[in-house]
Amino acid sequence: SFVRAAKGKGLRDAQLRLHGLPVRQDFAEVRQRGAAARKGLGLYPDRRTVLIVGGGDGVGKLAEIVQAVGEQLSRSLQPSQMVVVCGRNKRLLRQLREQEWPEKVYVQVEGFVTRMSEFMAASDCMVTKAGPGTIAEASICGLPVMLSGHLPGQETGNVKHVLASGFGAYSRNPRVIARTVAAWLDDPGCLELLSANARAAARPAAAHQIVRDVVELLDAAGAPGHAPGATGPAAREGVGTRRVTVGRRLFRLGSRGRRPDPPVLAV
Repeated sequence: SFVRAAKGKGLRDAQLRLHGLPVRQDFAEVRQRGAAARKGLGLYPDRRTVLIVGGGDGVGKLAEIVQAVGEQLSRSLQPSQMVVVCGRNKRLLRQLREQEWPEKVYVQVEGFVTRMSEFMAASDCMVTKAGPGTIAEASICGLPVMLSGHLPGQETGNVKHVLASGFGAYSRNPRVIARTVAAWLDDPGCLELLSANARAAARPAAAHQIVRDVVELLDAAGAPGHAPGATGPAAREGVGTRRVTVGRRLFRLGSRGRRPDPPVLAV
């Protein structure tokens, strides 16, 4: 874990801050969810919805996964829909848009999108590779995730995090992915539990907490004799400042002073 690795390098508890991965604030502040969000995106408001993404470049077994999920959902008693995000993969985008899909499964195929928070808010679950940013965003949205692959070493811990936190599953097999997603959609109680677990694992305030720690360190560094972590007018007296914007909040940061001791590692 992060804490064990940091302590292995000689850092102490007082030097550590564990806040989570910073993500854009709109994932926590999205105004519409569920049926309202689906309607705003041109989807059927009353259908269960699966969001399938392949990263910014639309790589991996995305086409096979989409095909398998579509076939599995067509066997369900209730109509459903898929939103497929192909990223910059224009060839796959054309292929999926030209494909004929079962009558009971509506498929909306997108290229590179900038409104991912809205698509997550409109969905009941998500199929994605184990990228840390996407997992963090999904958990903030309370979105169960079906992980379809990971980079060995670099993303192995992300898979363990999702499984241990109880808000998703993992398989590289498109048919297993499809059966798992279909089973979730057919079981509202299961979806509700997975969603609750996702929110419990979320760190929606991570970006602001990290900046807060940095502000406190710089304030402490700029005032002679000032104790690390202290705040208030005395902490800022005589300190040159600069402004830093994070999300929609504006912070004034100290611009000179001695190096703070001890350092804080904020993640």
